[in-house]
Amino acid sequence: MAVRERTVSVEQFWDAYAEKPFELVDGKVVKMAPTGGIHGVIAGNILFHLRLYIEEKPIGAIFGAETGFQLGDNLRGADAAFVSQVRWESVAEPEKFVPFAPDLAVEVVSLQDSAAEVRRKVDLYLANGSRLVWVIYPESRQVEAHYPDQTARTFTEEQTLDGGDVLPGLQILVAKIFPPRKG
Repeated sequence: MAVRERTVSVEQFWDAYAEKPFELVDGKVVKMAPTGGIHGVIAGNILFHLRLYIEEKPIGAIFGAETGFQLGDNLRGADAAFVSQVRWESVAEPEKFVPFAPDLAVEVVSLQDSAAEVRRKVDLYLANGSRLVWVIYPESRQVEAHYPDQTARTFTEEQTLDGGDVLPGLQILVAKIFPPRKG
């Protein structure tokens, strides 16, 4: 839901909306709706696995939900993200938004997300330098990995998701991303 119609820059947006539940999408300020419990559990599980990996291989920084990443004229928040150490150390004002796309962006699809919105966000991350985007689908309990060459791979619960060149050696059984099945 757009709350302002006039176009604003990333800096103007940050000055007015920092630490508030909004994103900048195509120059428009958009309110972010709170997510549901399953969404939060899945995002927490991903962050847990990424954190364990970084403890063993300190090659960068892990970011929690809704950290602002500048994607061209957009300021978007991922549910989880990774940025290499070299890139993170290049950030002049780390208390502000990250002025580039994360190396890995993770999006957990919510019930209100349309397929077109999800695709647009994936394309935005990749067009602005992300090297890997994971899209997690709670309903089907699958993960899609998207790559800069516009290819994608779907991982089912029985398969192991890997970090590719971004997080070498990272392996997560997809079933461990989701809460246990009921019944």
